[in-house]
Amino acid sequence: MAMALSERERRILEEIEDALVRDDPRLARKVSGVGAGKSHHPRGWVVAVVVVLTVVLLVLAVALA
Repeated sequence: MAMALSERERRILEEIEDALVRDDPRLARKVSGVGAGKSHHPRGWVVAVVVVLTVVLLVLAVALA
């Protein structure tokens, strides 16, 4: 269950968001859709799975060598 933010909490969140946009606008654009329930890059899941599988296979290869 979601709780409403107080005015102070909203102000703090806005300050954090502003700082992120100022310090790293590219990251801010990437995470701006978080919580929206949709991914701007569906291939990201495929890349993540490939990376995880590669790491697992490398660990197994080293362990069995």
